[in-house]
Order: sequence, then structure tokens, then C-alpha cells
Amino acid sequence: MTDASTDSKSDDNSAKLSDIISFDTLSLDSQSFKSVSLKSVKSNSNKLKNVFTSIKEKILNVTDDILKKLSGEINNFVSKYKKRKSENDFLGYYECLNTSELLNPKISLSTARINLHEGESVDEAKNLIITKIKNAPYVKNVSLFIIPGKGNHNNSSNNRGILNKSLPEWLKDDSIKGLVDGEPIKGNGTYEVFIKRISSDEINNNFCQIEDEIIKEWEKNAKKNDDINYIMALAGYYMKGPKENHNKAEFWYKKAEKLGSIEAKLCLGYMHSIGKRYFDPKKAKGLFKEVISKLENSNDEKDKELCKIAMRNMAHIYHNSHLIRPLELKNFAKITKISDLKVSKLNKVKLKIAIRWYEKSCKLGDSRSAYNLGLLYEGDKDIKKDDGLAEYFFRKAVELDNNNSFAREKLGKFLINKEDVDEKAEGYDILKKFASIGLE
Repeated sequence: MTDASTDSKSDDNSAKLSDIISFDTLSLDSQSFKSVSLKSVKSNSNKLKNVFTSIKEKILNVTDDILKKLSGEINNFVSKYKKRKSENDFLGYYECLNTSELLNPKISLSTARINLHEGESVDEAKNLIITKIKNAPYVKNVSLFIIPGKGNHNNSSNNRGILNKSLPEWLKDDSIKGLVDGEPIKGNGTYEVFIKRISSDEINNNFCQIEDEIIKEWEKNAKKNDDINYIMALAGYYMKGPKENHNKAEFWYKKAEKLGSIEAKLCLGYMHSIGKRYFDPKKAKGLFKEVISKLENSNDEKDKELCKIAMRNMAHIYHNSHLIRPLELKNFAKITKISDLKVSKLNKVKLKIAIRWYEKSCKLGDSRSAYNLGLLYEGDKDIKKDDGLAEYFFRKAVELDNNNSFAREKLGKFLINKEDVDEKAEGYDILKKFASIGLE
């Protein structure tokens, strides 16, 4: 499967729409699509009219009534979208891996990007963050990269910066007591919150403190010998260290990338996916694809690990953006049917791409991709519900990693509803073990 993003010049109609929508061209099985996002849900009627007029010019026999219906459907979608996305919507945890021998422990980060610029009230934002902390995956070194911003932005409060000021207090809520690991790392209108997910003796989320003399020695060797081991150690330290030094992390990762480090490509893609340096999903996709193309056919276990992470990260980009970008239109020049413009159909385009990447990662043995597939088939409103496939992938996730507690819980709930006595017993046994480790 080839799934390459390509740059394309906007035609005249697209150029006229640049003040209201943005385009990102992608391809799937030789079909071109453009993802289209409204830049603001508050766009005035004249701008929306321009959008529909440009669509009409591309399709024969489109009546004003059809365009009016499409407008109503979009407005309805936006209304529901603003209600959110909240606790039930998926937020992918992008992962990077840095195995420099100088790092102890080696770095494996799983981070979700949460942007609070969608118009949430203070209570809505608080509930979202608390829920996501509770629902963080079972793996080690999990964090949330939260963007409350410093000003009002699009949130519903008129109190400047209230989300940014309030977030540290939310982390003290009794319902998540013991789940937050240390103080959040504060950036420029951002927080990174590390989460305890297994037990205090199994997790070391806080990156070990390294003396300045050692860092200076690393920098000396990195600059003098172009030693990737030292370069990657510096990059990892600055990315996960106690200070906001992501610019330094990017600098060293780029240097390692130029020297041929595949891990550096993965980590740079991770940084662009989250926004730790700057948010650029298109750049991230390009880097992940480079990792995949180089390692997909390798038999080396380390290569497979990097490849399946890159594939899962790719899936997350498409999975997340189907929420962020509600309109998934085919390239206007290739629209042939009115039904192509139905929002419920357009919204599936990127989810289908996400599923393909999850499946590829799952085939390489990735339990988390199998679990995400189970979640999709269990009840995502944009994918046809299929309990058989959901159960299959939850069981697959457990087979690939018996420590995947969330997959075990899901599988247990499926089994206790079976008619077969043995399956019911297996389900109850799974749920008892799940409850015994203190997860809800």
C-alpha cells in the first residue's frame, strides 16, 4: 500500500477559499483526496456561500436545494462537534523510542496532544483532562501534552488565561489522586503531564537527573566525533528532561537524522505530531513513512519495533484528524456524485486509512494497534459496529501483550455476555484479575 502525502497547487477556486478552509492532499490506493477543514466555525454566511458556489462549479446538475441541504448538514455536524469530542472521543498516543546506551532508563514516550481551543468552558476542559488521565493507556511513560494557551483563544471563558491558570489545580482532583507523576512541565501556553499507569515501583516516568558535567561531556563527544550514541542521548535528555528544551532536542535529533539514525526520524515525527516544538502533521507523516519504507521488510526485531510504532503513529494522525477536520472531500475536480458530499461519508475517509495502518502495525505484533481496532469496531459512530471484529481484536491485543489491561477488561466484558458457560467463566476470571490491579 502506498499512502504518500503530496503537495498540490490550489486551483483558482481553492485560492478564493483560503480565508475559510485549508487543504491537505493525501492519496489512498491511487485515489486523491483533499481533507478540508473549516478554519472557524464562526465563518459568516458570505464565506460559506463562496465554499458552496465553488463546489457547485465543479459538479454538474447541482441545485441550490442540494447545496442548502449540504449547508444544513455541515452546520449540524459543527454543532455536534462543538459539544465534543469530549470524554468519549479518541485521542491517539503518539510514541517515540530512543535507545541510546547512555540513557538510563532508555526513553519510550507515549503522548496524546490535547488542544483546549475548541470552545470548552472551564468545567468542560477540566472534565476532559481528568477523564483522559483516568483513561491513559497501560504502558509506561505516558504523558498528555495539553495546550490551554495563555489568552482567551476560542474557549468560552472571558477570563483571560483561565484554563492555563486552572490546569495545575485540576491535577489535584481527588478522582485522579496518585495518577499524576510529579509536577507538570510548563511551556509557553502548554503543559506536559506525566501519568502513573502501572505501579510506583514499576514506573520511572521522571527522567533521571544528570549532572551538568556529564551533559557537557556528552556535548563535547557529540560535537567532536559526530557520535550518534551521544547525540541521541542529548536529544532524549532535552526532550524528556525537567526543562523546556525541546528546541535543543530537535537540534540534536536533526543532527542524528542526517547521520542516518532511523530512531531520530521516529522521534522527530513524534515531536511534530504532538507540537512539542511545532505542530506539523504533514511533516510527521513524511518522517514516519521514511521509517516504514526503510524497515518494513526487515527481520530484525528492533527494526520491527520501530516500524510498528511508526505505523501506529501514522494511524493516529488519520484517526485524530477525522475529528479535527470534519469535512473529507474528494478533490473537487474528481467529484462525480452528489452523495460524495454527504458528511457522514466524507468523515470515513481518514478513518479507513487509519484502520489500514493499525492493521499493518497489528500484523507486526502491536498490541496497542489491535486494541485501537477493537475500540473502533466496538462502537465508533463513523465505522459500522461489529462485535465479532471488536472481540477478535481485543483478544488479539491480549495475545500480543498479556499486560494490556484495558484490552483484557474489554475482552472480559464481551465474554461474560456469551451463552457458553466456559466463555462466561473466562470473562469473569479476566475481570477479577483486572479489578485486582486497581484499574476502573
